[in-house]
Amino acid sequence: MKENIFKMSLLIISAVISLTSCKKDKAGEGNDEEVITTMNLKFTPVNGGTTIIFSFDDPDGPGGNAPAQNTISLTHGVAYNVEVELLNKTANPVDNITSEVAAESGAHRFYYEATVTGLVTFTNLNNDINGMPLGLNSVWTAGAAGTGTTKVTLRHYPGTPPNKETADLVSSTKSATDIEVIFNTTIQ
Repeated sequence: MKENIFKMSLLIISAVISLTSCKKDKAGEGNDEEVITTMNLKFTPVNGGTTIIFSFDDPDGPGGNAPAQNTISLTHGVAYNVEVELLNKTANPVDNITSEVAAESGAHRFYYEATVTGLVTFTNLNNDINGMPLGLNSVWTAGAAGTGTTKVTLRHYPGTPPNKETADLVSSTKSATDIEVIFNTTIQ
């Protein structure tokens, strides 16, 4: 009987050690996915003019109150310098995630997609520390008058070093979505 209790105790201790030793130490990775509640897109006409901000704001995070969101409204034929600002409003004080994404540029990438061909074109995405697209800054050119949607996706490439390549698609299995927002878009 004592031998069975001893064997059972060893088995339980082995199982506990095995389970705790297999946990992934995410803190050691250094590239955890970000908590992002707010995306501000700051549009400034390339030829000068007033900056306009279009936002997605979900200050209590997913699952709480519905987010507030603007429709992107641009002028036909105008090119805009666009700067992305990301915030985590669940933190106190509010955490500016933009600087974290810039500091970990090799592990992040923005993807921009318009649902209507010619509605908006996206060029001049700034690059990460390795010369690959990052997209915190870009140029958006408003096409023909019309309506559609624009999807803005921030993908996170985990690992040290991250395995990001210029040819990676938004759906790449090498990355995960930090935030994805679909903005209604109107060109006037």
